[in-house]
This record gives sequence, structure tokens and C-alpha cells, in this order.
Amino acid sequence: MSIRDNVHRLITENPERLPADIAAELAVDEIEVIRHLPETMVTLLEGSLFETVVKDIKDWGDILTVIDVDGSIFELKGPFPKGGMKYGYYNLSDRRTPLKGHLKPDAISLIALVSKPFHGVDTRSVQFFSHSGRCMFKIYLSRNEQKQILPEQQERFEALAQLASQQAA
Repeated sequence: MSIRDNVHRLITENPERLPADIAAELAVDEIEVIRHLPETMVTLLEGSLFETVVKDIKDWGDILTVIDVDGSIFELKGPFPKGGMKYGYYNLSDRRTPLKGHLKPDAISLIALVSKPFHGVDTRSVQFFSHSGRCMFKIYLSRNEQKQILPEQQERFEALAQLASQQAA
């Protein structure tokens, strides 16, 4: 059975399964699971769009940034930091958020816009993958009191998905 078939089978059995868990079960990189999710769950963007994507996300308001380091999860809620390019890095430099750092755009091969259920609610995330197939970090859209994704963030997420059709043209 192919990776695609296995991913589809596992997602059909349990749509809430995390791609990282599926990757571990199939002994593949998480990026392979993301690439083979059903089309209704994922839109793929080239890593070269990194700066365009993060410059847009910085204006979305509060989001959840998730960094997974070998199974230890770090989460920061708040706006994604403003930043800019210098010396080959996208430097996060924004006083309104504690998240600081230096991101290397050349290290990003793929950006995935993922829409899937988790813990009984729909989620939307922007996931950044390295050339080695590992997820560098994820950005999750925020919710209102009714646990619905904020409409303005949903619109921005959908606008990013339009970049996929532009890159194909």
C-alpha cells in the first residue's frame, strides 16, 4: 500500500489524528504525511513564499505559534512578530510579543495550509517544513468564545491558499 493510501486510510479511520503521529506509525517524515493528506485538508505552497506568508500573518492578530522540538511542545499565544530580512535571516523584532529569533527562509522547503479536526473542533494552521522534512513551526488560527475560528483570520487563511493557484500559473 502506498504512503498516500495509508495516510488516507488512517485519516478516514480517525480524521483527528495528528500528521506527526501518522508519520511515526508509517515511519516516514511528517512532510510526507502532509503531502498526502486529502486535498480538502491541505494546500501546499513553495517555501520561497515564506516572507510573503509571515508578513501577512503578522497582521492577523492573536494566533498560536507552536514549536515542536523532539516531542516537547512550546506554545506562544499573541501576534506573530514583525520582522525583516538581514544577513540571510528573517529577524523577528517586535516589542508586542515575547517571540524573538532569526528564521532562515532558505531552510524552508514547503508551507502547508492545513484544515482538519482536532479535539472535536475544526483547526486551521500554517505549517513550515524544512528541506529535511521536519516541521519547524506551526501557526494556528484563533477562536472565539463559541470555539469557532475567527472569521477575519479564516479569510486571511483562505487568501493565502490563493497563492497556490498563482504559483501553479
